[in-house]
Amino acid sequence: MAIYHSRVKVFSRSRGDSAVAAAAYRAGLLLIDHLTGQRHDYRRRGGVVETICLVPQDAPDWALIPGELWPKAEAAENRKNSVVAREFEVALPHELNDEQRSVLATAIGQALVARYGFAVQASIHSPGSRDGLNHHVHLLATTRRLTSEGFAEKTRELDGGASGKIEIEWIRQTIASTINAHLAAAGIDARVDHRRLEVQAEEALARGDWAEAMVLSRQPTKHMGKTATALARKGVMTDRAAENERIVRENEEAFEQLLAQAEQEGRAVPGSNGHSHNQAQRDRRRRTGSRNDLPTSLPGLEIHGLRGMRLSEALGWSAEEMEPRPMRSIGELVMEAARDLAEILSTRSDLVLVATQRLLRNWTAQTATFVDNADLRRGLDGLVERLGRLKRSMVKFAQRTSALGRAKKLFHLAEQAWEQFNGDHPRPDGEWSSQEWEKRRGRRLAVLEKRTAELATARAAVSEQRWNDDENEIEIRAAQVEQWSEAMLASPEPEIVHGSVASIDATPAMPKPSSMPVPVPHPTRRRPRP
Repeated sequence: MAIYHSRVKVFSRSRGDSAVAAAAYRAGLLLIDHLTGQRHDYRRRGGVVETICLVPQDAPDWALIPGELWPKAEAAENRKNSVVAREFEVALPHELNDEQRSVLATAIGQALVARYGFAVQASIHSPGSRDGLNHHVHLLATTRRLTSEGFAEKTRELDGGASGKIEIEWIRQTIASTINAHLAAAGIDARVDHRRLEVQAEEALARGDWAEAMVLSRQPTKHMGKTATALARKGVMTDRAAENERIVRENEEAFEQLLAQAEQEGRAVPGSNGHSHNQAQRDRRRRTGSRNDLPTSLPGLEIHGLRGMRLSEALGWSAEEMEPRPMRSIGELVMEAARDLAEILSTRSDLVLVATQRLLRNWTAQTATFVDNADLRRGLDGLVERLGRLKRSMVKFAQRTSALGRAKKLFHLAEQAWEQFNGDHPRPDGEWSSQEWEKRRGRRLAVLEKRTAELATARAAVSEQRWNDDENEIEIRAAQVEQWSEAMLASPEPEIVHGSVASIDATPAMPKPSSMPVPVPHPTRRRPRP
């Protein structure tokens, strides 16, 4: 599961920090501090995957070279207590591969450069832990903005106070949204949340996920060393053991307070995951489409800013509420059909939809000359409807796979809460009566049983037989689309065909699969490490 972690650190000359030393260590470089003449050589250090330099578009060329940038950054500060650099450390999802993490780190750096106008050295480090999950990037930034003339004013808004809090919150939110966009583009269900754990626990309670709320609100116990563990087994109470007992009690009381508050507000009753009002709205949006703009391409077609449903939205991504809209024009219907076809082929290039591609190329080329009539509109509506059915069939199995991932996560959270309670409170003690102990234990058991049943249902929904059934349905839907398109091409009515079919290649090239575009801030210049 992707974990959110970000930390901001400042390097101050009063503490003996050096921007040159920090840059050399993080990038694994040899850099020389021209002020002191000191050489910082970290070329033999391991764990550096890649270093990328990002600067504003009009910055001098030397700003892309670490050996020139950081000595100049040091020289720009003349006070003995100056802040000489600022660092943003960000955890990168282990679910992504090296190339995807590099693109993500670059996107985060570009967002920072676009907002603050400073130079950033982004050094990606490989995990230093045994589990191999701790991928992260060090975004070392200058404390001054860069213009075509060199270093300019300092980024005072990041120094602290009210503006500092606002900027830090913006940074945290931007990092989280950028990570989530890249996870989504990679087809990964995991998401990160930059909000405080207390807020996330409150939200989990509002959904009725008691186990998740308990995990999120739990304070970790202190590590027990070998000596303290051995003494505890002999019945000797150490300071660390007493501290852990206190933490366990406080965790339990904090969770009970959260639960009691939610119950008073009527928010803690678990609801059916598949029959809520929000779920119904999502289902409605999947049927009617969304307002999101997703540029797509098809050989011979360029389509931008049209209405339609992304396949990703059918996996549960958020979409705007659909509002009543006027009857669409012929041109809008043509563009919607072309967009739907582009999305289908970018996801499943193995589908044979040659006649449909021909028809839509004809219609797209002649959109401006179409005269609205009942036969043409009927043909377009029929094609859009059949393409929509095909898209919905294509996402069925993906929806169930996504549901299985969520069911696994919720089951493990419930299992963890159950085992934690039994480990901390194996039997009633002086703290609670037997009735209270049974009540608390029963809550966790009820959640675990519910999650176990949900997991079994989710697993059954992704069986090989269900997958085969879905594939057969997709083939049937694709054949129906082709049959409709062939009928349109064979129509004797010029308003229906409206164009020379013979001028279109018989075997048009299929579009290359394309991932969801990720918003990028204003242009920045970058220099990858050789």
